[in-house]
Amino acid sequence: MQKNLRTYLKQLEHNNPHAILRIDRPLKVAYEITTLRRKLDALKKYPIIIIQRPILDNGKESPFPVVTNFAASRQLCAEILGVDPRRVAMDYAAKVADRIAPVVVPRDEAPVKQVLERGEEVNLLKFPILTHNYMDPGPYICAGFVTCVDPDTGIDNTSLQRIWVKHPRRTGYWAAVSSHNMQNILKWWKRGKNMPVAVWIGHHPAAIAGGQSRLTYPESHYPAMGGVMGKPLQLVPTETFGDELMVPAEAEIVIEGYVPRNVFEAEGPFGEYTGYIGPQRPSTVIEVSCVTYRRDAIYHDVGVGLVDTLVMLGNFQLEARIYSVVKSVLSELMNVYVPISGRRNHVYLQVKKTRPGIGKDAIMATLPCDSRIKHVIAVDEDVNLFNEGDVMWSVAYRTQWDKDLVVVKGSAAFPLDPSLSTPGNVGTRGGIDATAPPPIGIGLPRFYQMINKTPENVDDTMKVEDYLQTETLAKYPDSF
Repeated sequence: MQKNLRTYLKQLEHNNPHAILRIDRPLKVAYEITTLRRKLDALKKYPIIIIQRPILDNGKESPFPVVTNFAASRQLCAEILGVDPRRVAMDYAAKVADRIAPVVVPRDEAPVKQVLERGEEVNLLKFPILTHNYMDPGPYICAGFVTCVDPDTGIDNTSLQRIWVKHPRRTGYWAAVSSHNMQNILKWWKRGKNMPVAVWIGHHPAAIAGGQSRLTYPESHYPAMGGVMGKPLQLVPTETFGDELMVPAEAEIVIEGYVPRNVFEAEGPFGEYTGYIGPQRPSTVIEVSCVTYRRDAIYHDVGVGLVDTLVMLGNFQLEARIYSVVKSVLSELMNVYVPISGRRNHVYLQVKKTRPGIGKDAIMATLPCDSRIKHVIAVDEDVNLFNEGDVMWSVAYRTQWDKDLVVVKGSAAFPLDPSLSTPGNVGTRGGIDATAPPPIGIGLPRFYQMINKTPENVDDTMKVEDYLQTETLAKYPDSF
């Protein structure tokens, strides 16, 4: 059985029906769906949401349902990928490294080719494309994977990037200056040519996670997607470019077109993953040549700025990349966690402190892994990396900032950070070594005050459920 969005939803509904929230009432694609997701985020509830009756901007009900929020729950995302939620850095990195080459299928075996529309037939606005935040200028495709090729090598690159649908056959397209897709754009333009492009929407969450893997340039994401799925990704040639540009055959929707040479138009403002409204800026565009899609296509969207865009669509991949890079130079690295609270700007590292300097070495090795990494905190092996209270406790009592703080001025930074000077993508990055001093000698205890704890034999034998009913736990007051 092929892995795609439908087979995943069917499997999840069978195994864990409470993980899906179906909305049968009409919901407008402008603001209302995002408002629902925002309210669920505030409650820290992350079901996969299926909107059966999305209402378009023209007031009509779309025949295409919307699915969203399947990348929000860390536990659910880990289950999707078949990894331990506390070992994502190691397990996910192993899946990405275990590449599986894609296979090409005939056009008549590709579900995404069931409907083909060219030229004047194309109307992107018939799809339930969401307008997310109050300053967004219109509907944005936020779960569209933009695929293009390096003209020098013919190697494809896939990247999740924002696309403003300005017209039934024309979109804005913002590719970050540091992105591999922007490198491809500039190469095509240097040759005096428009860049061929395809945007595919909707697939199995494991394929989407693989498509977000942090790879070298130029390097195809398709084998990495196969590695994460555990089976070859099926590809099919595009209608406009043939086998020069391939797309996933099991996708829900594919948009094909060109990025015209040296054409820039105003794009934005747009509510980004940082939680802030990004400014309007000059951006490339896509002139659409054709669209192919399943007859009963499901439109996938992500909640930009909400947890849905962070866990599996960025943080997992960042954890894996950091682990692979830092572990190769620092064997004492034990684990990596990119918390939701930092929105990809914060990284927590767990290290085995066997000698002085390990914490700072880990921080310095981590910062170059991605321009979005702004603050790195290194903690000891006795600290629960996934409990931010424990991490902050370590910062509170294992640091003196005059000796433990790492500050790197004039470093390349991601341009969406609103604290940067505008314009520019240079800022200050760094970290804090929140590890205790190492043992004074091999085999000796660490020279640091002991932590509070009860005897291990008591801790191992006592079970909370012996003293209260588990279902009553949710009724007790929280503290924050």
